[in-house]
Amino acid sequence: MLLAKWTDFAKASVALPEGGEAGRIKQAVPALIGLQGVTAALDEVDQLAPKERAAGLDMAEVLIRQYAGQINEIWRGVSLHEGVEEFITDARTAIEEARRAGAGWILQSESLVGQHPAELVAQLLEMGFAGDVFVPSPGVRLFGGCPVAFARDANGGQPPEDVCALIHEHVAAGLEETGKRAQQMIHRSVQRGLRQAYRQFDFAKGGPVRDLVVGEDELPPGQPLLVPALLAGVAQPVSLPIRGASDQDELPVVWSE
Repeated sequence: MLLAKWTDFAKASVALPEGGEAGRIKQAVPALIGLQGVTAALDEVDQLAPKERAAGLDMAEVLIRQYAGQINEIWRGVSLHEGVEEFITDARTAIEEARRAGAGWILQSESLVGQHPAELVAQLLEMGFAGDVFVPSPGVRLFGGCPVAFARDANGGQPPEDVCALIHEHVAAGLEETGKRAQQMIHRSVQRGLRQAYRQFDFAKGGPVRDLVVGEDELPPGQPLLVPALLAGVAQPVSLPIRGASDQDELPVVWSE
């Protein structure tokens, strides 16, 4: 489908005049198709093995820089066409999202209480894991629909399966359920970046009113419920459990658009 679309685009560009803005667009067609190809490929990069994924991202970055350089050369001395600029922006956004992607865990039902990650961190460091890991704040109760962990490899993407298994086991330890049912109450999937939850308060009503889930770049008011246990393979200080936080009554979990 994409190949047919790009072929039609290339054929249509033949009729464009040689001069002016239309002429510049005509010259840029190969680079524009190249940028779209890289953007489309980045949507599938999580299907690659970790080493292939890292090499693919490096190659994508080189190609984006190359195609963007060709386009900027064509528009040298004049403002870049808005539509053309979107091709570059889309490609750069795609690679940024791919580098921040990882595995995310979502609580499917009930609630859980965050456990201190000291033992988990020790195990991951012993394994030589050099990525990022976020876990529930110790002692805090989280509710169904809330993110309860996130991890990404050093080069982005899902960590190795043994790392994911340890994180899943750590999070599941905060459930009242045990065994197979506990494992099924937490769902893991690929996420294009950390999904953080913030406990938001309305002090006129006497306390917390909801847990708001947002993307990695957003910073709403409230208490973040996931804390970093590892960043780039370096252990982070994590406070001891908050007294009384596990007694929290159920709150609605709201995902931001």
